[in-house]
Amino acid sequence: MAPLSDFSRLIRSRGVVGAGGAGFPSHIKASAQARTVLVNAAECEPLLQKDREILTHFASDVIRGLELLMAATGASQGVIAIKEKHAGLVANLRRVLASKKNLRVHALGDYYPAGDEFCQVYEATGNLIGMGGLPLQAGVVVNNVETVYNMAHARTTPVVDTFLTVAGAVRKPCTLRLPVGTAMADAVALAGGATVRDCVALDGGAMMGRVRDDFSQPLTKTSGGFILLPRSHPLVLRKAAGRVVFDRAGKSTCDQCSLCTELCPRYLLGHDVQPHKVMRGLLFSGSDRKTWSHWSLLCCECKLCSLYACPENLNPGDICAAAKRDLAGENVSWSNSPLNRGLSPRAHPLRSWRRIPTSALTARLGLDDYAVEAPLRPQPYEPSMVRIPLKQHVGAACRPCVSKGQSVRRGDLIADLPEDQLGAAVHASMDGRVTQIQDFIEIQSSQRELT
Repeated sequence: MAPLSDFSRLIRSRGVVGAGGAGFPSHIKASAQARTVLVNAAECEPLLQKDREILTHFASDVIRGLELLMAATGASQGVIAIKEKHAGLVANLRRVLASKKNLRVHALGDYYPAGDEFCQVYEATGNLIGMGGLPLQAGVVVNNVETVYNMAHARTTPVVDTFLTVAGAVRKPCTLRLPVGTAMADAVALAGGATVRDCVALDGGAMMGRVRDDFSQPLTKTSGGFILLPRSHPLVLRKAAGRVVFDRAGKSTCDQCSLCTELCPRYLLGHDVQPHKVMRGLLFSGSDRKTWSHWSLLCCECKLCSLYACPENLNPGDICAAAKRDLAGENVSWSNSPLNRGLSPRAHPLRSWRRIPTSALTARLGLDDYAVEAPLRPQPYEPSMVRIPLKQHVGAACRPCVSKGQSVRRGDLIADLPEDQLGAAVHASMDGRVTQIQDFIEIQSSQRELT
């Protein structure tokens, strides 16, 4: 691993990771050289709005973090990409940035998945990322709003809180700022509690989130929000179905209409991903099936094909994801796939007319009744206990540097790993005493302040 700059070393030691996805350690991106830094504020998952709330209440912090990242990467341009439908917020950001010649706002359409970084780089810069490539190959570093906010505070405060939206079947949908390691159940209680008896959470959103029914699970640095729904909701039932179910249904029912491909956002950017051909592969076995599976390798797993495009309510998205995992187990990737002919992508001429409005998607998902505002509740909250996972990021799990029974203060380093390993440090999110160390560190509060 290349030596880190002072800023990269700082944000690594402060535990900054990508707050909008898998938790990729942010110091890696900060060590790159780029022409443009892009702040992803699209927030295209229906019902979630924590990034919008951060920009509404802490715009100056986000801008400061953006400028720090630009300085670290040598970028000459900084862009905040946000949906144009948030007219008041867009106008305020443009007013604030008017005096900064190298910063601008790019207004996005209200479609899904506007937050996909390949779509966003193309929209904001006009540059297409190559097949199997990364934004950096187009000269762009992309970071989530909360990630950049955390960078702005890194000199004084490590990442000990997470912003998240609690939406769906709760009495008071809201956006919260909670200590990392807080139980999901506490977040539900702060949102007024569930309005249905038997509910589950779509952790991460309706489209790309996972079904959770254990509300004792902790919030992490990457927790952007969850949607409570009745266990019997059609969306929950679809997302909970296993591979045997969706493979059997796809094999028997797919009529090869190709709508899954024609509406695929990566296909519309000119990438060689064709879900309908992966579905065709369900009719084969062995090496023949694997041949068709290669058409899944560039899938971004946005699930638009499964939850909107398919007229038969089949699941090409999960079938593509499973095919990718199978190929990865055989060390097959786009770089060594026979489909990779080294071609440059060209955006589809009908791309603008095939984008799916978020409102139409929300209706198709059966979420219209829950489509309400979830404003930020700024009051501080200290739980009675937190369980802070040692692995909240891409890379290796951190190693504890505290012991059971030890007293810790909020912001203290409690787990780390050597600089030559991919990861980011972990810190205590409240004052208290360490009571358990497993694949998490449990801290009991020294005093609880009810709010």
